[in-house]
Amino acid sequence: MAEVGPSDGELLADAGAADGWGEEGYTLYERTTIRPALTINGVTGGYQGPGAKGVIPAHASAKLNFRLVASQEPAEIDRLFRRFVARIAPHAVRVTVRTEMRAHPVSIDRAHPAMRAAATAYRVGFGRAPVFLKAGGTIPVVHLLQRLLGMPTVMMGFALPDSDRHAPNEKLHLPTFVRGIRTSIQFLAELARRDRT
Repeated sequence: MAEVGPSDGELLADAGAADGWGEEGYTLYERTTIRPALTINGVTGGYQGPGAKGVIPAHASAKLNFRLVASQEPAEIDRLFRRFVARIAPHAVRVTVRTEMRAHPVSIDRAHPAMRAAATAYRVGFGRAPVFLKAGGTIPVVHLLQRLLGMPTVMMGFALPDSDRHAPNEKLHLPTFVRGIRTSIQFLAELARRDRT
């Protein structure tokens, strides 16, 4: 991943950041895709209006997201986080941790026939072999399909680096969209062909 992913400099420039941080021994790209991560998605508390205000908020909250990797168990991470918060919270402060959702991490073997079918489909749809990258994302049904049905879910991406995924102005490049349709059709054909052999 360090060889095929964006460099630390590219990621910092894209984020408008002067310096990176995180787990030592990994590139920024690896830290943001294949390593466990804690993201603060929102913080609220105190006076939010214009101008200065000397107020100590009675309530504050933070919304967090944990990205887990294949060897981590959601219930265990939840328990460890709750224990950590209880240990560091001042005695005069009442803290509540509410878990909104849990999802198990999933990793699919590149040698699986469905993954090989996807690689062939990408070669047909885009004219070149895909680069396999692990990426973090939370789609709970992926784990359920794998656990309950023994069916791996192949996640096939078609977004470009400038697609602004999950942003208000998210977009998909139209020629890439057409290639994605061709690739998806080829993927289903490859699965059917492999199923018959």
